[in-house]
Amino acid sequence: MNISKTIAAILFMAMTTAVSIQAQPRHRYYHPGYHRVRPAVVLTTSHVSNRFSQKERLAMALAYLREHKYLTISKYASMTKLSKTMAEAELDSFTLNSRTPLQKHYKGKKKVYIART
Repeated sequence: MNISKTIAAILFMAMTTAVSIQAQPRHRYYHPGYHRVRPAVVLTTSHVSNRFSQKERLAMALAYLREHKYLTISKYASMTKLSKTMAEAELDSFTLNSRTPLQKHYKGKKKVYIART
């Protein structure tokens, strides 16, 4: 069995269990002095876009910086279709690598990225 099919099957079982737990009926009758709260089970999933590779996203950032003075996190997130958190983490990882020509800079309180000179 393929490992991705196994993971998908496990996620499906977990989601159906969570839905069945939420679908169970609550108490119909009010009992004075008796209040019971059931814990809610919440499943969250996150999808990382594989539309562009990391090298392609770096090339997009550098191409943008050829035309503009600086690159913001929100602009990079909208260009690459990543979340703002993922975009910021990726831009920070680019700046830590000495071979990439990106540098972190602050404009007031705002973090921006510029091309190294």
